Amino acid sequence: MNETHDTLSAGAPPEPALGPAATHLAAAEDAARRGDFGAALRERYRAVTRGLEQRGILDEERARTARETARDATAAVRDAGELPSAAHSFDEVVYGGRHATEAEYRQLEQADRYSIAPPPKDGPVDITEQRKTRKTKARKDKPARERRELPELLKDWRLWTALVALLAVIALVYVLTHLGHAPSTSHPPNTPPTHQPTPTREPDLPPPNFGAGDDSIFQRMPHWLAFGGLQFLIAWIAVLWWRGRRRGAIVSEPLPVEAPAHELLAGQAGLYRKSRDHDHVAAKLRAAALRRLRPVLGVTADTPAELVVAALGARTGADPAVLRAALYDPVTDRATLELVAAQLEWIEAEVL
Repeated sequence: MNETHDTLSAGAPPEPALGPAATHLAAAEDAARRGDFGAALRERYRAVTRGLEQRGILDEERARTARETARDATAAVRDAGELPSAAHSFDEVVYGGRHATEAEYRQLEQADRYSIAPPPKDGPVDITEQRKTRKTKARKDKPARERRELPELLKDWRLWTALVALLAVIALVYVLTHLGHAPSTSHPPNTPPTHQPTPTREPDLPPPNFGAGDDSIFQRMPHWLAFGGLQFLIAWIAVLWWRGRRRGAIVSEPLPVEAPAHELLAGQAGLYRKSRDHDHVAAKLRAAALRRLRPVLGVTADTPAELVVAALGARTGADPAVLRAALYDPVTDRATLELVAAQLEWIEAEVL
């Protein structure tokens, strides 16, 4: 049974080394006799999960949450309808930090028809400590091969983009400079060259003005280059348009663990409760409330506290000292935190 909620791992108990169902069943009954119904509920649900696997109803899998176990068991057998409720209690107790009641444990005990199962042939699908030790030893025995890491400069995609652009510019300049051919000054065949007398030096005259030419660079291009360039330009525009648009609905990617939002919220609340950092929790509540109140009050994040309290007092008619205590005074205990939360809720109801 895997209790993986990665975002809540700081407040969750360490990942268990699962054994046979009988082991967890004995631990659950022992915890119930001691009155520790939180541990009893946790071990009983693990016993149910391992019993389902040992009976062959479910495949052995460590990456399965409590709710997934209940869902798969309900789909496989008809008399597992009470497991979803037990899975909900399991998550609240293990991840939310809530205390389990005896009624919850007795309900799971009555619904348990699976923990009494034949012993497993093999252990659960997991890398046990023995296998981890063997793998670690095998890795140590292999000769260490040092991987040569590329310099950071060669990993930078901007360097390769600049090099490709430079090569493209060089190729374009080369093509443009070799399109036309210079006029030939050679003599016609079988015509002896004529020797002209060396002209006498004349005074420098301004160069003649032949006027603007009527041909263009596109007329001097080969037909294959002009036609291919036009086709390449059209294809490039089509690729840019295709890559720049999102076509169709958004496709969800498969995730290793899907945690519902309410479970994350309950887990985060449990972590806050265990930390006992009341001032930090109050700061989070106040920041969220002020973020919603500022547009209505016409203030910004840089507005002094006195002006914010004055604006709230004008809108609600409440005592400024009460408003300041709800928004800015330190919070030292749980009772003060609950009072601050209630005051913030009242302020938002009056203003928004």
